[in-house]
Amino acid sequence: MQQKNKAGVQQTDLDSIYRESDIVSMHIPLNENTKHMIDSYAFDKMKPDAVLINTSRGAVINQEQLILALKQGSIGGACLDVYEDEPLKMDNPLRDLNNVILTPHTAGLPDGVKYHKKRYDFFISNISKVMHGELPECRLNHI
Repeated sequence: MQQKNKAGVQQTDLDSIYRESDIVSMHIPLNENTKHMIDSYAFDKMKPDAVLINTSRGAVINQEQLILALKQGSIGGACLDVYEDEPLKMDNPLRDLNNVILTPHTAGLPDGVKYHKKRYDFFISNISKVMHGELPECRLNHI
């Protein structure tokens, strides 16, 4: 085991990250070395309750293998803001999985901060409604 630095950070290898992490969050550029970097090899090593978050580029994850891993329960869930093909098609199987959260790829919008504030305000309002026994706005599933 490697020693932690002064900030409490410990460098390690990808296999250890896959095997030991509860949450794997992707923040890397897409290039020939990172395309489909997260694939069945990674999913097979991850904890069955691990969550994969991708806000970088869609193609760093092999989407077909992700769908299979999510359906088989190899990983617990995924939160995706980016996709291999954007916009995400309406018939994409990711849309039908209960262990996936999908958000629009909005980080690069010129009014991104204003847009995100509106979205967070919307979430806070809905959480408050649910906590007070009211129905949330724009719900897709029944509570």
